[in-house]
Amino acid sequence: MIERIPHRLRIAAFPAAALLVVGALLRVALYARFHDGAASPATLLLVLAAGASSDAPVAVLLASPLALGIALFRLKSLERAAARFALFAAIGAGLVFGAFVEWFFFSEFDSRFNNIAIDYLRSPREVAGNIGESFPVALFVALALAGGAALALAGVRATRGAVLGARSAASRRRSGAAVLAGAAAATLAAAALPSDLGADRVESELAANGLARFVHAATTGNLDYAVYYRTLPPELARRRAAAVLDAPWIRARRDVPRPAAASAGAPRPWDVVVILEESLGSEFVGALGHAERKTTPGLDRWSREGILLTNLTATGNRTVRGLEGTLCSLVPLPGASVLKRMKHEEVATLADVFRGEGYRTAFFYGGWGRFDDMKPFFPDNGFEEFIERGSYPDDAFSTIWGVADEWILDALLTRQLRSAREGSRLFATALTVSNHRPFRVPERGTAWPAAKTCRESAVAYADWALARYLDRAKAAGLLEHTLVLIEGDHGARVYGAEDIPTASYRIPGLFLVPGARWRGVRLDRLCSQIDLAPTLLALTGRSPRTPFLGEDVTSLPADGGRAFVQHDRDVGLLTDRALVTLGLQRRDRCYTRPGRDSDTFSTAVSCTSSPQLQTLEDDAASVFQTADALLKAGSYAPGPSGGTVLARRQSSR
Repeated sequence: MIERIPHRLRIAAFPAAALLVVGALLRVALYARFHDGAASPATLLLVLAAGASSDAPVAVLLASPLALGIALFRLKSLERAAARFALFAAIGAGLVFGAFVEWFFFSEFDSRFNNIAIDYLRSPREVAGNIGESFPVALFVALALAGGAALALAGVRATRGAVLGARSAASRRRSGAAVLAGAAAATLAAAALPSDLGADRVESELAANGLARFVHAATTGNLDYAVYYRTLPPELARRRAAAVLDAPWIRARRDVPRPAAASAGAPRPWDVVVILEESLGSEFVGALGHAERKTTPGLDRWSREGILLTNLTATGNRTVRGLEGTLCSLVPLPGASVLKRMKHEEVATLADVFRGEGYRTAFFYGGWGRFDDMKPFFPDNGFEEFIERGSYPDDAFSTIWGVADEWILDALLTRQLRSAREGSRLFATALTVSNHRPFRVPERGTAWPAAKTCRESAVAYADWALARYLDRAKAAGLLEHTLVLIEGDHGARVYGAEDIPTASYRIPGLFLVPGARWRGVRLDRLCSQIDLAPTLLALTGRSPRTPFLGEDVTSLPADGGRAFVQHDRDVGLLTDRALVTLGLQRRDRCYTRPGRDSDTFSTAVSCTSSPQLQTLEDDAASVFQTADALLKAGSYAPGPSGGTVLARRQSSR
């Protein structure tokens, strides 16, 4: 039968056929490794069928350049088998290598290429270095070349005896027009295909085409919430958001500082330190029920000395989201984080609060501040000092991401001691890097030898460095006048079938507070990273006169908590018994669960299937819509009472 297909068409079809074959094999491998629950041949067949429909328009587009060249030009050299083999091998090797890249991306994020892939491309040096340090790249290049050669042999066999004869100009024009029409039709088909296979997020990701998802992520980087997501009338949204967030200043439409929390009193002249531990999920922490992991003996010991948050939920699965939630107390809006969308505008941060009271402020990071646009954002928003890679000793142990944690925390401790000698007050934030692929760390005698080069050995080292810092700070007397907040910036890896897999968003949170009042306290309330700043301020006796959206969890009951979450282009609201996700094109989905300690979710028929879910959907939309409006209007800026930057500047003249 293949002999009846014209030679030109057979050659032009090779890229499309190769993509379909590689795509199907990749789906089988991904399903075998990452499917949830018991394996189901029927589900795999459904994934393969849906995947073929996702791949088909992309395959046509991939084949279009070669097809257009063959349509317009004779390309007589392709009559030679060696020339066709070289061309097919290059195309095949590229597709196979791309499949390897997709495999490793899926293993980390349980997803096809998404906004994280776009963010990584903005930091090519770190990402390329991370790949080189984490994987045997030469081996996978060799395997890709071998795979490309195998595909090329099949292609040469299918096109043997190819003859590309001369054709008239009219025939070439007709053929070229047909190729362009096919490419246009494929583009429309790719845009029209549904993004979901069903309610199971992992199955939908398996069925998707990685290249199409990459293009989608690149074209939806800057989203207008009001255009793409569920909205309510603005005034109604403000009233609902004010009630959900317990922020009457939103409803009043004027700068009204919220009242002091119950735990607040006279401002306490303590130093304040915030430490965000890279990729520290709750599943590694013994004090949170995972003692068998033997990865956090230091944090477990210190958790008995302060307030341990047992149901803290990260706002997202990227460091930039953890920084945004913790330091800005802002819900995670779709698209770019506040660090990326507000690079040079002033945004309310904890650093601004303390700097306004005469504190010195410093940010410590082991890598370069260009990553995730931390610099210039933080120097422009309250941090006087920004300590990055070039400030550490040249012989410090490091990976492509930066120096190992002990050097970061040593620099922090040195800065605290200097502040104590000078008699100045200090607000400092440290972001660690060691618990990040490639997981290379110095050997420090933990339960997980560094030579294993695995996530557990990196977590164990990061825990050792953290405990060492706290022990030294205590010995120096610093903890007698320093409040320390320790948290994971996000979980270790993404997993779960929900649109926003909140099971993988659980992170530890620990407040170490001077004095004995809060020693050994466990708070079980479900809470969000946006609640950390208001809680910290309340513990230091301050009533936040900023537009922070979180709440002081020390003054609230165990039940009735909530967390605001984000994954790729979806945002959502998690409560003790439900999760609502708001997606692009107003595609919302609701889930229920037995209670806040459960990570087992059931998909609701629709968000209108119960009054409670409908209310939750409206609450979520109101909060995200209002937060987006506040940010755009310049109302989410530092000031004595949350006023706009312009108003503050005018009043100071």
